[in-house]
Amino acid sequence: KQWYQRRVAITAGETRKKELQKLDATKYNNDTGVEELWAEKAFRHAQVYYKLICSINCTKLKLSKFDEELYQNYMVTFPRVKIDVIDVDKLKSEAAKRRWRSFCRMFEYHVEDYNFGTLLRLDCKDGYSEANTTLVPRVQFLAIEVARNRQGLNMCHLGKDPNPNSKKEAGQEEAVSGATEDNNQDNCAAENGKVEESGARDSEPPAS
Repeated sequence: KQWYQRRVAITAGETRKKELQKLDATKYNNDTGVEELWAEKAFRHAQVYYKLICSINCTKLKLSKFDEELYQNYMVTFPRVKIDVIDVDKLKSEAAKRRWRSFCRMFEYHVEDYNFGTLLRLDCKDGYSEANTTLVPRVQFLAIEVARNRQGLNMCHLGKDPNPNSKKEAGQEEAVSGATEDNNQDNCAAENGKVEESGARDSEPPAS
């Protein structure tokens, strides 16, 4: 699995345990296909968002129609919570979950897919990776990232290449392709040498 699929699978597994406590396990269907689609959608969203903060001044970036309401309510509800580097244990604590549930419900009928699982970076100075992400509801992602953008915390990504790994992979593929081509040429040359040598022996007159 890709790292983002593992991240979603871990969260889905935690949710599933809670659901199974309330449901008859024999009636609960674990649809891995839906889970994979969920992971792919979350990852595509992360890719698009990271490209945005790499190409646009984040302080001018608008993520939803309700950025102002999200920001004001976030600052009132979580005034002392650090957003540059998020402590995932505090974020996922029972007390924090209760406060975030109440916060998210305020936007239930305003933000589309308000509760959809979305990848959030823990350290705003770094990009998306398995070690630097956690899965949160979409409203929680929006509230934290709107606050980060308004405070200029994502400015460090402006001008960065949003897909540095793709160039590395392309370089590796070119190197492998080049090495294979050179190897094929060497093999052809060796084969041609053998053919020429064999032809020379065949053309020599038999010894009398």
